[in-house]
Amino acid sequence: MASTQTTVRVKRETLRRLRGYKTGGATFDEVLNEMMDEVPPESFIKEHLRRLHEEETVTWESVRSRLKL
Repeated sequence: MASTQTTVRVKRETLRRLRGYKTGGATFDEVLNEMMDEVPPESFIKEHLRRLHEEETVTWESVRSRLKL
């Protein structure tokens, strides 16, 4: 299977910091995946579940109207 790549835009300061996590011949992809493995998206999921239960439902039409789409 062929690997696909993409560009992720980050601020220069973020890139400088990210470079500090590279060791040996590790790629940025490996560094980022290792970080994400260490910090699972639990809080992300919890926040979305909270929103589903606690916040008012907004229709797509309402969003389109507000954004003038």
